[in-house]
Amino acid sequence: MIGARQYATLFSSGQHGRLYLECGEHARGKTFHIWILPTAEPIDHMPWASKDAVEVYGITGGQPGWTEEYGWLHRGKWEQDFAALVERRRAEIAADFARRAQETADAENAERQRVRRLLGAY
Repeated sequence: MIGARQYATLFSSGQHGRLYLECGEHARGKTFHIWILPTAEPIDHMPWASKDAVEVYGITGGQPGWTEEYGWLHRGKWEQDFAALVERRRAEIAADFARRAQETADAENAERQRVRRLLGAY
C-alpha cells in the first residue's frame, strides 16, 4: 500500500536495536509498521503485545485492508535511525547485486577461455 511497499520489500520483520520492523502483506499489497521498544534488549514476543512499545510508523489514513496509506504516526530521532537502516540495507543490496554481476562475468569469461583453449588445441 502507499508508503509501505518501499520499506516492506527492503526488510524482513525483526528487531533492529530499539526499532521493531514488521513487514507483511494482504490481498491489496504490502504492509509496514515500526515500533519503538523500551530497550534494545531482544524481545521474544511481538511488539504490539508489549504495553511499553509505541507504534511510530503505520496506517495514517484510508480504509485498512483496502486503501490504507502509511507514514509516521510520531516524529522524532528514530526517523534518522530508520533512515540509516534504509541506507545500510540499500548499500547491502547494491553490493550483493555487484558481487553477483561480477561472479556472472567471471563465469562467462572462464567459459570463453575454456572454449578458446579447446578450439586452439585442435
